[in-house]
Amino acid sequence: MITSGGIPCRLNKRTLKDGSQAESFEKPVDLVIHTKCPEKWKLIDLETGEEYLGSEIGTEFAEILREKVKTNKIGTWVKTKGKQ
Repeated sequence: MITSGGIPCRLNKRTLKDGSQAESFEKPVDLVIHTKCPEKWKLIDLETGEEYLGSEIGTEFAEILREKVKTNKIGTWVKTKGKQ
C-alpha cells in the first residue's frame, strides 16, 4: 500500500543482529550514494551482517538511478558517526 505522498507504507519490523528492530516496507527502496570515489564506501546489512564495497557503475545503470531520483523512488542515508 502507498500513502498519498507516494511513500511506501511501513508494514512490519525486522530484528537486527544487535537485537534492535527496523521498520520494513512493502516494496523495496533504492539507497544511492553520490560520490567521486565509490571505492571508499562500505555498506553493512545490519540484519544479516553482509558487507558491500562501492565500485564504479556503468552508464546505463546510472541513468536508471537518475530516473528513480526524479520519481522519488529512493531512500536516504543518515550519518551515524564521523566528522560533522
